[in-house]
Amino acid sequence: MILSLKDIIDLDFLLGLDDDPENIDTNAIASRDRDIFRQIKDGDRLDDAGLIAGWLEYRRLLFFQKTGNGGPGAKLPGTLFDSFYAWIARGVFACGLAAGGMGAYSFLAYHGSRPVNVTLFVVVFILFPALLCLAAALIGGHQFRSGPGGSSWAGALHRLSMRLFIDRFMGRMQKWAAPVQKHFPQFSTDADELLHLDTRSFRRILFWPVFIVLSLGALGVSTGALGGTFFRIMVTDLAFGWQSTLLTSGESVHRLVSWMALPWSWAMPDLFVPTLEQIEGSRIVLKEGLAGLTSEHLAAWWPFLCMGLLVYAIIPRIVIVGLAHAARMLALARFDLSRPGYQRLLMRMRTPRMGMDIKKTGGSRAESRTPLPRPVPTPVVEKDDGSVVMSQSDAILNTPKPAPKSKPEPAPKFKPAPDVHSPVLSDEPRIKDNRPGALVLGSARGFEENDMEQIRIGLEQQFGIHVAATVGIHFDFDEDQDQIAAHVKDLGQGPLIVLQEVWQPPIRGLLYFFVQIREMFSDSPLWIVMIQTMDQGEKDVVPSDVNFQVWKSAVNQLNDPLMVIERWVSS
Repeated sequence: MILSLKDIIDLDFLLGLDDDPENIDTNAIASRDRDIFRQIKDGDRLDDAGLIAGWLEYRRLLFFQKTGNGGPGAKLPGTLFDSFYAWIARGVFACGLAAGGMGAYSFLAYHGSRPVNVTLFVVVFILFPALLCLAAALIGGHQFRSGPGGSSWAGALHRLSMRLFIDRFMGRMQKWAAPVQKHFPQFSTDADELLHLDTRSFRRILFWPVFIVLSLGALGVSTGALGGTFFRIMVTDLAFGWQSTLLTSGESVHRLVSWMALPWSWAMPDLFVPTLEQIEGSRIVLKEGLAGLTSEHLAAWWPFLCMGLLVYAIIPRIVIVGLAHAARMLALARFDLSRPGYQRLLMRMRTPRMGMDIKKTGGSRAESRTPLPRPVPTPVVEKDDGSVVMSQSDAILNTPKPAPKSKPEPAPKFKPAPDVHSPVLSDEPRIKDNRPGALVLGSARGFEENDMEQIRIGLEQQFGIHVAATVGIHFDFDEDQDQIAAHVKDLGQGPLIVLQEVWQPPIRGLLYFFVQIREMFSDSPLWIVMIQTMDQGEKDVVPSDVNFQVWKSAVNQLNDPLMVIERWVSS
């Protein structure tokens, strides 16, 4: 299945809450995620996107349950973004429609003394929009092929466009939404955090919504121009003429007009293409004035101009918007769920846990937890091959009846979790065997003094990755690049993982080393995993670690969506 942009934004926000420095109860988070996994029917047969979608539905309910803002107007960042984007798209199209209509209506003002200049109308309302359509097609095609990566001029242009459009767009949304939240407190008590999103991780897919909005604005201008032109023709007796110092014969203009009319001249050539006689009869000669021109020739141009607007300005824009929608869906389908945060979530869900509460009497009982809420199923987008199907209604959840109780107790607020004896699904963790291998980089001296198998197992338990090779480095790019390159060529799309001790400050030399790795190996994501020390048993880094927060801020300022920072957490 395919996660929508709204789901991806909500996912990023909710995972950020779990990684909050003040949230140190990692065992409770792991137990909660495991319970969610057990609530999803056929969870062991879903792909990563399907499991994350199921987790997201539960987490939304848990979030509103915790904050107490579960009313009909409550919104998470994804829904907030979706609402603002829909209104902005409609507003941009409406503004373009009004601007194009008023522009064409004013341009075609005719007072009886001078006909409307056909040449200027063609340049402004037909030729210029056609060139803009061509430029948009080239930009969209380049984005579709290459994406935001790369160090060439095209990559620099893409990063500049992202900075101008995406960042400013999100900044405007934050400013517009802040006053709204003051008047509508049902949004969320955490509205400040909801509106300040880090868009680096999904900037690749944010290009297409902005591209679609701009294309809708251009489509509105051309559509409005056609409407304004047609309205002027209906209510006014317009006269069109042409004049040129370069083109002195009607035959030259007729050839040019016939060439422009090739896409539609086969339909009704007598109506939508001016004849040679009509072209010669509508030529304006300043010294002769309008006395020798006939109304039939002066009015013969409007079908040609309307068809030119339709064929060269409106239809190409509609095609571009349609292709951009398809490209956005493809970008969503290709969204990278192998990032450390998502893989850590999947590992928490798939890894079985057992909690026992030993009492003084010597007996034992399973630890009870608050039952999870049941989400309302929503329609999901599926792949064409139909390999993954999310169940609907009651089929999506396994909700057996609770066992009868000996004492009367008040009814629970939510349905309880499934009985542990029900064969819902296997507790065996499931890790893809065909996952790409990762190259682990760390201090050469630290690798010599450590058990590499322990590092491999630790990374696999946290992120579900297969460690293909480990390389001891000296954090000097000139010295390390050859041995890194020798292993990277066998990795495919696997990430590069750097084990960095958190106590070392993020000095300029270390940051530049990471930048050099990304520039040379631009196709491989770079994961910087922070550890306390390379000593065995002393690698864990808590979210509230001040050094980790400093590193996180420094790496985020590098503004590279394929460079992420994580911390070592022992399972």
